[in-house]
Amino acid sequence: MKLETGIIRIRAFGEQDYSAVVALGNAVYPDYPWSEEEVRHWDSRFTAPGITWERLLAEAQGQVLGVAEYHHDPYAYDPQKLSIDVMVHPTHQGRGVGSRLYDELRIRMAPLDPVLLWANTRETFAQSIQFLQRRGFVEKRRAWESRLDVAAFDPAPFLEKATRAVEGLEITTVARERERDAEWMQKLYDLDLEVGEDVPRVDIYTPLPLAEHMRRLVDNPSWLPDAHFLARDTSGQYVAESNMFTSDRLADVLYQGITGTRRAHRGRGVALALKLRTVDYARRHGIREIRTWNDTLNAPMLRINEKLGFVRQPAWITFENRLGEPAEAPTAR
Repeated sequence: MKLETGIIRIRAFGEQDYSAVVALGNAVYPDYPWSEEEVRHWDSRFTAPGITWERLLAEAQGQVLGVAEYHHDPYAYDPQKLSIDVMVHPTHQGRGVGSRLYDELRIRMAPLDPVLLWANTRETFAQSIQFLQRRGFVEKRRAWESRLDVAAFDPAPFLEKATRAVEGLEITTVARERERDAEWMQKLYDLDLEVGEDVPRVDIYTPLPLAEHMRRLVDNPSWLPDAHFLARDTSGQYVAESNMFTSDRLADVLYQGITGTRRAHRGRGVALALKLRTVDYARRHGIREIRTWNDTLNAPMLRINEKLGFVRQPAWITFENRLGEPAEAPTAR
């Protein structure tokens, strides 16, 4: 069905639109299918005080053609810096739907007086990259996606180093810690704060308060407490972690979350030891594949994943638009 740009209606997102947003997202990213429960949880990330979030829909003749949103990044918060996302159904791309959505986003976010916008796309999405570049966005950073074939993984070459690395430490899980340690949440938050400071980001790290930070984890329908592995020292402090999440629509796939170690314990192989536990968990639960993402600047974790046999996939690119400044030439690749 051919649709003329003039009859496209841009309107605000409503509670009744979740199913349409999920269907459109799954059409745009068929390899990363969402569920409505997951999208609702993701949206809850933008309910913290001071965080602005708005979603728009483009429709014609009762059909949702595209979705767009803007929001602050809670972990890199600046009132004048915003992340945006524009998705158009594959059968309607190249017809002005994305342009209409982007223009409306700029109007809606104008009262915030934004000075900088971020947007993400996969390096294989040439049309999306061109869309952003035409509007003054330039490449800021890249994150490699990697995937591990669980059945083909052989842990033997890594066991000796991993065993030495955790001498004097106890390997446990959040599921167990919740039952035996009343301070587990504070201890995990303290670990997340130290690890989070060293995670590569597009801007300065702005941690959330304990209650909001932990709510995002505990309320996540995809979080697996028994696959959230911790290294605990003799004082009871958590010194490292590695966790995984399910996919509602891909029963045989797990997503790797954060893997991080306190600075005083880095370089020993503790992260490697915990990664082995996550792969063992996946194998015992009949998982076919583990997927993870690592910033290209995170050399230590990239090396661990490569050694374990994670196969690199096309990168995801973060683009940046410094509003009002002349656009830089695209980075040569």
